[in-house]
Amino acid sequence: MLGVNPLIIICRHLFAMGLLLGSSICLVGCDQKKMAPPAFPPPVVSITKPVLYTVQNYHEYNGNLDAIETVHIQARVKGFLNEIAFIEGEEVKKGALLFKIDPREHSAAVKRTEADLRKATTEFERYRSEADRGSRLVGTRAVGTEDFEQRVAVRDTAAATMLQAQAALEGAKLQLSFAEIHSPINGQIGRALVTRGNLVGQNEPTLLTTIVSMDPLFVYFDIPERDLVEFQRARHAGKQADVLSGSLPLEVGVTSDEGYPHAGKIDFRENKVDIGTGTVRMRGRIPNPRIPPGNTHLLYPGLYARVRVPSGDPRSLPAIPEDALMTGQEGRFVYVLGEGDVVQKRTVQVGPQIYKGTPADTAKSQGWTLFAPATTPEGKDQVVQLPAVISIESGLTVNDRVVVNGLTKARPGTPVAPLAFELKQPASAGAK
Repeated sequence: MLGVNPLIIICRHLFAMGLLLGSSICLVGCDQKKMAPPAFPPPVVSITKPVLYTVQNYHEYNGNLDAIETVHIQARVKGFLNEIAFIEGEEVKKGALLFKIDPREHSAAVKRTEADLRKATTEFERYRSEADRGSRLVGTRAVGTEDFEQRVAVRDTAAATMLQAQAALEGAKLQLSFAEIHSPINGQIGRALVTRGNLVGQNEPTLLTTIVSMDPLFVYFDIPERDLVEFQRARHAGKQADVLSGSLPLEVGVTSDEGYPHAGKIDFRENKVDIGTGTVRMRGRIPNPRIPPGNTHLLYPGLYARVRVPSGDPRSLPAIPEDALMTGQEGRFVYVLGEGDVVQKRTVQVGPQIYKGTPADTAKSQGWTLFAPATTPEGKDQVVQLPAVISIESGLTVNDRVVVNGLTKARPGTPVAPLAFELKQPASAGAK
């Protein structure tokens, strides 16, 4: 040992330490392979099966509301405007007094024509008496034939003058009646266009105000010629009634409305297509409800209106919560579960929207819901209010299990743990 080089001893020790360190690393690596973490459980997602619902397809258009009756109130006689007997913007009844024009000139004209009539009547009575006496005397030859004929002619002239005076009196009374202007319809009146003290009707009728009827209202809208041809074919096939029958339904909503709450009937179609726009004008009639607290009408002539008209016969289509729909490059799609609860991607064709919830529905627990019995930790039923429900034209059946919640955790080709919910609709709606 005394003859061994110290450098060789140091190298042997380093080699032994290296072997020991390498063995330790290998053992640690083997232990790590044996201690791989356990697989995560599949994510929990909510699923439901579509339900069949009777769906009506619609054509949708833009239009505007208009009054059925519009009356321009005008001064038909000359005079100073003495009185305005209405509140601007209020509703007025038929026959209500609106304006008073100074009647003195027209009242004087009535008295003058009354005097003329009395004078003409008196002269007629005198000439008639003379003609009657002449008819008795002409037989005794006390009055000649020529004299008698002259008396008859004077009598007839007096009769005509009396009739003329009667007509003048009726005209004067009519002019006097025009000094008071009454509403010819029930409706809402506009502002007074002339104030008190102004001379009206001087050379031509003076526009004083306008009245429009409020209930019901017309709704005008234009449909493309393609829809017109489709409608004509449906009518020819006996699937749709004629416009003039007044039985074709339409639904209307204004800017502040959810959906189309105002139902009415189509009652008119224009007799030709506008070649400039390729459309034809249609007209419907809808009621105008009153609302508290002032009991005023809800709708106004001139409002923008959304109009939809049923197209074709109702069909039964699968309905799902709209939240289950997603959009990709291929279009709209949903996740469904296949065998082994494996997620599959399914492209669908979307139909009309069936339901859109309102705050009132949520507050009253109405509308469409998802229901799962005794799924909470407390053992209570779970009810989820749905914001919207939509129909599916193709791509789904009532036996498919559609993922409606937990979409971010679901991946196509991977299994999930489904929590089943039942899609329920309001009592007023009916599954088919």
